Amino acid sequence: MKQNFWKWTCAAAAFTFFACSSDSSSTAPAEELSSSSQSQESSSSFTENPSVESSNSSVENPEKDDPSDNENADTDTLSTSTWLTWDVPAPKSGTYTAPDSAVMVSLQDENISVTNAGTKSVSVSGNQLLIGSGGLYVLSGNLSDGQILINVIKTAKVELVLNGVQIHNSKNAPIFFVEGDKVKLELVEGSVNVLSDSRHYEFMNVGTYTEADSVPKACLYSREDMTIGGNGTLYVTGNYNNGIHTKADLVIKDSPKIYVNAVNNALKGKGSVRIKEGGEYYLRTGDGSGISSDKVGNLEKGRIAISTGKFKMDVGNAGVKATNLDSIGNGTFEIRTKNGDAFHAETVQIFEGDYSIESGDEAFNASKNLMLVNGSAEITKSSKPFIGSENFTISEGRWFGLGGGFDSTMIPKSAEIFTAVLNLSEEVKKGAEVSIQNEEGTVILTATAEKNIQSIFAATSEFSAGQYKVVIDSQTLCSFTFDASNKIATQCVN
Repeated sequence: MKQNFWKWTCAAAAFTFFACSSDSSSTAPAEELSSSSQSQESSSSFTENPSVESSNSSVENPEKDDPSDNENADTDTLSTSTWLTWDVPAPKSGTYTAPDSAVMVSLQDENISVTNAGTKSVSVSGNQLLIGSGGLYVLSGNLSDGQILINVIKTAKVELVLNGVQIHNSKNAPIFFVEGDKVKLELVEGSVNVLSDSRHYEFMNVGTYTEADSVPKACLYSREDMTIGGNGTLYVTGNYNNGIHTKADLVIKDSPKIYVNAVNNALKGKGSVRIKEGGEYYLRTGDGSGISSDKVGNLEKGRIAISTGKFKMDVGNAGVKATNLDSIGNGTFEIRTKNGDAFHAETVQIFEGDYSIESGDEAFNASKNLMLVNGSAEITKSSKPFIGSENFTISEGRWFGLGGGFDSTMIPKSAEIFTAVLNLSEEVKKGAEVSIQNEEGTVILTATAEKNIQSIFAATSEFSAGQYKVVIDSQTLCSFTFDASNKIATQCVN
């Protein structure tokens, strides 16, 4: 099931009410790139006019794809939270054997060297590497203020192999994919790669890409499909807006280790985000979400699918936020949000995974359909732990959530395991130990409230028909009963 869960979601007609497919032509795997077949492709943007014009116009606030990009924004600065922090290390190269077709690039301030380019359109202007032909490019070295700018013909594919790269840009994105079919970034195993931008950007005119739309929206930015693969490490600091962002589809494969600290969203694929094999993701934001996809007007877009992986998020808005679908196959998630939900989409489908959540708003929030197939969650802080506004079903798993409020959308329409959704008669103070115990006093579920709470959601296969009690610290607050004819309990009697 874990390998096919993306297709599985499309078959769940009761919950996924739109046509979808396991893959689309716009998101074909980037591993299909063949640099040798691209050797004759070149971009007229550079051969006809190799200069790239910059304007002195400085952009204080980033252009937004739509208003939801800046939802709940209040600071437009990097996160000041201390829960999730890291030091950015020096770059480090790994072991990589380049094929004969690869263009080798050594980055060094005022001395970028390019070898084995052949007939490809590749040029250097100061600290800027201009790539105008599809193919495979292997990069290493440092640029204290530079850029990799990619502008190729619409059918060309570009693969960048990052092997110990560090690039900062004080005026724009350090890596900017302007035009082409798709771009793939390969993180060499054992390598550490570092990208950062500045707080202010300047306009750029590149070919037909004019001042009206010439501000990249992220430190690592692509206007077309982007795939990130490999088993290396990438650090991204997005001081201007997003960390990693494509206007199309973002695919992350293999097992990379990715650290993003961004003003707005950490990872964004406007068309879709798919994390396929796993990896580790450490995501911090000031105002934005951890993982975002917000394209509207196309039911096959604005979607997120995560097969597995390790995720730690300390974010200003939502943890994982999509327009049409939010589907999780497996993984471990530690999420703290300042304002938004931990998971938010029209349809939220959880097939497996372990979730530890402290949320400034809801934990799992589906504006239409919420489906919990299996998994385990401990929610110690939320407005409401689970919301399925139109439909909510639960099959298996172990789910325990503490909420500050209560409403009917917290109650599943159907449950295959015994489930208690309780509106407490009195407020429980922050710091209290909240447990569900059976009649003999055996603790079934327990958690410490990280805010004052008024509601409890508890569901597990460990429940059976019979009476249970809610215990606050060592005192029984109320009792509820499950019977075989009704697996959902909503009344807790003092």
